[in-house]
Amino acid sequence: MRYFFRTLSFIALVLLITACSSQEDKQQKRQKEISEYVDALNINPTLLDQKKADTLIAMYGNYVKDFPQDTMCEFYLFQMSNVYQAMNKCDSALYCLDRIIKEYPYGNKVGAAYFFKGVVLKDVCLNTQESVKAFETYIEKFPQSKHAETARRMIMLDTMQNELKYIENSVRDDKDTVN
Repeated sequence: MRYFFRTLSFIALVLLITACSSQEDKQQKRQKEISEYVDALNINPTLLDQKKADTLIAMYGNYVKDFPQDTMCEFYLFQMSNVYQAMNKCDSALYCLDRIIKEYPYGNKVGAAYFFKGVVLKDVCLNTQESVKAFETYIEKFPQSKHAETARRMIMLDTMQNELKYIENSVRDDKDTVN
């Protein structure tokens, strides 16, 4: 009977090791496929046509869905956000950055996700008020980072642009009342 349990335990261990190595093999294969696709494009992923961008987004997204615990996921989500930014897809770009923040809060890309959330809100979504809030959050969470000063300048620039718009509208309104 002891021999039976030892044999059964050994078989279970072999199956577990095989399953783990098989999973790692799948991950490495998929990473290689993504890398080869990006290399074959021979251009910056943000300069893609619609079909190639959709293919790349699907490759990144499927990898993240299939291997959510892998360390490459936050990088792929970040790359997806870059492609969505280039395609002017505000909500999709923000969704990818929010996933990094939520699902990988201690990852390597979380600081960049907070910062680029401000960039996307400003440049893609054209929402300076939310952009300022995002940059303020970034500065609060990463005050000593190398991009904190850039975030402060982005806030100042957004504030100045809002004030300029206010002045332009006031001048326009004054002209209308004079005529």
